[in-house]
Amino acid sequence: MDMKRFAKYLRIFTIVFLVCFHGAEAYQTQVHDKRHKRVDALFSEWDKETSPGCALAIVQDGKIIYKQGYGMANLDHDIKIKPDTVFRIGSISKQFTAASLLILNERGKLSLDDNIRKYLPEMPEYKWPITIRHLIHHTSGIRDYESLQYLIGEHDDQGEHHNDDIMELVGRQKVLNFRPGDQYLYSNSGYTLLAVIVERVSGRSIGQFVKDNIFIPLGMQSTFIYENNRAVVKNRATGYGRVEGHFFVDETLNESTGDGGVFTTVEDFYLWDQNFYDNKIDCPDFIKKMKQIGKLNNGANAGNQSAGRESGYAFGLSLSAYRGLRTLGHGGAYVGFRARFMQFPDHNFSIICLANLSTINPTELCHKIVDIFLEEYFTEPPKGIRQLETEKQQGSGYKPSQKQLVDYAGDYYSDELKVKYVLRNDKGRLIFAQKNPPTIKPLQAVSEDIFAFEDYNLKFQRDSEGRITGFFIDEERSKNIFFKKVY
Repeated sequence: MDMKRFAKYLRIFTIVFLVCFHGAEAYQTQVHDKRHKRVDALFSEWDKETSPGCALAIVQDGKIIYKQGYGMANLDHDIKIKPDTVFRIGSISKQFTAASLLILNERGKLSLDDNIRKYLPEMPEYKWPITIRHLIHHTSGIRDYESLQYLIGEHDDQGEHHNDDIMELVGRQKVLNFRPGDQYLYSNSGYTLLAVIVERVSGRSIGQFVKDNIFIPLGMQSTFIYENNRAVVKNRATGYGRVEGHFFVDETLNESTGDGGVFTTVEDFYLWDQNFYDNKIDCPDFIKKMKQIGKLNNGANAGNQSAGRESGYAFGLSLSAYRGLRTLGHGGAYVGFRARFMQFPDHNFSIICLANLSTINPTELCHKIVDIFLEEYFTEPPKGIRQLETEKQQGSGYKPSQKQLVDYAGDYYSDELKVKYVLRNDKGRLIFAQKNPPTIKPLQAVSEDIFAFEDYNLKFQRDSEGRITGFFIDEERSKNIFFKKVY
């Protein structure tokens, strides 16, 4: 073949290649544009100058393929949400606390199987030892401090608390929910205790330890643990709630850490997400260890088992499945902030959704985004919404007699909570009569000696002669809290 003919064929081949290449590229761009419009539509309810909203990052094959801000970061000053807006992420913070324990364990500073009283001697010596591992996997049986604070009278998460305050409250609890390792029961208390252990072992605040060992190595420059509620934070979103169509500021003075306290952006959190594929943390087998699911005493996985055999709670991470696809991640909810990190490791796909309005459901939004991008890989149909049952029988029909109501009335004191409750018979209904009660509504009679209020059950205790000596209060995460009748 002569050179002129070769050059002619080469030009034709190049033209055809470029047409095909740009055609395919244009097609991919068109597909992405359609998907992005569908994603934007999911957030349209909040994407306005009169509403708080969300920041979003969608990650595919190691890159952020779409990032966006919807709604306002601050309604007072008309500041819009952007991908670099800083949000509080609530319980998603737990994975950084758990990672800190792995780092200290790798350095020989502690063992995950150590009794926590080695580092927290002020904790009660319960019938059974509690280990660091129990705290990490929510199998310790320690009551949740948030429900305890509610019972004390702190109903709006507005109190200014430090880890020492929570330590003191948790340390007064004489009873566990169950024998350590027998059950999985989510407990924020455990992660606050873990933060204290990190600080006592490392000699640094947990904020400084995590910054030095995780945030700086990963380049997370806008991420930090909020240890000073008076600190100025550039690009910070304000948290909001909503009642009867009106927004209100929903923030907190709380400075406790471990179970929460991390502030970040979707752009920064992407760097943490990618570390699960290419570890930059100074801890061998870090990724494998972070995904290690806790075990119960009977050998079963700790955590919610409804998603399959491989599901459970690892190191601040929930391993689960969505429509047949493996996932890992966590959610966060505190005051006016809601957050969700959802990774699909088999497809190198992740979603980071951070919201500054308490009525937004990021988990639901993430699922709808996954439906748009990974639908072709689903192996299971969507699950129907299950009607949750409750022990509180709203319409049980049981009515206590006037004599019973007189017996129930009285003053009751909890030594563990250092609080007094006053029960009174109010026109045939039992009510809390003390200042700042756990509910202003009448207690609901369920059956003889059993009442319900909010998310709690109250069961009266009698002596051998049938006289009421006190009552126990039960809540999902804090059980058998005893109040002694004192008057």
